[in-house]
Amino acid sequence: MHHQNYQESSIIVDVFTQAEGRVSLLAKGFRQQKSHYLGLLRPFLPLKLDYKGAQSLKILQHVESGNQAYDFPELNLYCAYYINELIRSFLPESEPYPDVFLAYLNCLQALQNNEATEAALRCFEIQLMDALGYGLQLEFDVNSGDEIQPELRYHFDIEQGPKADNNGELKGSSLIAMQQENFTNPEQLQQAKQLMRSVIDFYLQGKTLRTRSIMSKLISQKTCKTH
Repeated sequence: MHHQNYQESSIIVDVFTQAEGRVSLLAKGFRQQKSHYLGLLRPFLPLKLDYKGAQSLKILQHVESGNQAYDFPELNLYCAYYINELIRSFLPESEPYPDVFLAYLNCLQALQNNEATEAALRCFEIQLMDALGYGLQLEFDVNSGDEIQPELRYHFDIEQGPKADNNGELKGSSLIAMQQENFTNPEQLQQAKQLMRSVIDFYLQGKTLRTRSIMSKLISQKTCKTH
C-alpha cells in the first residue's frame, strides 16, 4: 500500500494481509539494480509473501506475484489510493481484520470494473468504521426510538445517531440506503458521502487525507475542461 526509502538500498513497505492485517516489511536491497523484487513491490498487485521477525518491522524474505495487477480507469486509481490511505490511517499494525480485507478486495474489483464507484466507496467506508467499532446507528431515531422513516429528515449526531429534524441534512431514505448498503439514486449517494466524510474526519481527529485533496483537484480540473 505504501513504501519509503530506507538507508542506501532498501525500502520499508506497508502491506495489507488477510491473516495479519497491516504489516510493515523491510525489503533489503530493493533499490539495487539486480533486486529480485523489482516490479513486484507496488500498489494493487496481489502478492505471495514470506517474512520473518518478532518486531513490528519484519524482514521480507520472498515475494512473488499472486494474480494480475488491478487496472483502474481514469479517476478510479485515485479512489483506490484513497481506500489505501483509509486503511493506513485507521487500522493498527499486526491485527487481523478479515472482514475489512474482503471489503477491500470487493471495493478494488468494483473500481477496476467501473461499477457503481461511489456506492463501492461508501460501502467500504461503512464496513471499515463498523469493523473498528465506530459503526453508525442507522436504524432508529435516538430521541423517540422509532424506526427511521424514509419520508422524514434527520440530523445525525456522530456519537449517538439520527434525530428527526425538519431542517436535517439527511433524508430517512438515505439512512436506510446506508443501513442496507443499497443506493438507488444520486441524492442518497451524495448524502451518504457527506455523512461519511464527517464521520471519518471526526475519528481522524484533525489528520488530513492527502488523497482526498488530490481527487478534489483532479475532479475540478476535469469539470473545467468539459465546459
